[in-house]
Amino acid sequence: MPHALIIDENIAISRGIEACLAALGFASFDHTWSERQALAAARLHRPDIIVIGDDIEVGCALRAARIISADGTIPVLMVSGDPVRAARKLAAPHSYDGPMRLNQIEEAVALALRPA
Repeated sequence: MPHALIIDENIAISRGIEACLAALGFASFDHTWSERQALAAARLHRPDIIVIGDDIEVGCALRAARIISADGTIPVLMVSGDPVRAARKLAAPHSYDGPMRLNQIEEAVALALRPA
C-alpha cells in the first residue's frame, strides 16, 4: 500500500497531485504545508514518494525532502506551475529530475519508482 507525502501550501494543487497518485495506485497520503509538518509526517509514516509543490507556508519544502530522503531510497518529485522559477530553487539539480508539471506526474512517478 504505497504512501505519498505531499508538501505544498495550495490545497487545490495538493488534491490534484493526490488524485494523480491515487490513479497510479497510491493508497494513503499526508498533506503538509510547512517544513516542520513534513518532517513530522515522515517520522510517523515513511513515504514511498515525496511530491513537493511551488511553495509552503513556513520553511523550505526542498530542504524537508532532502532530509527525509537523505538515504536515497525515497524518490522526490517537484510539481510546478512555473518550471523556470522552480528550477532556480534547486540547489543541487544533478540529484533531482524536474520540476514536472502536474500532467507529467504519471511519467515522473514511473521514472522515480523504476528499479535502478
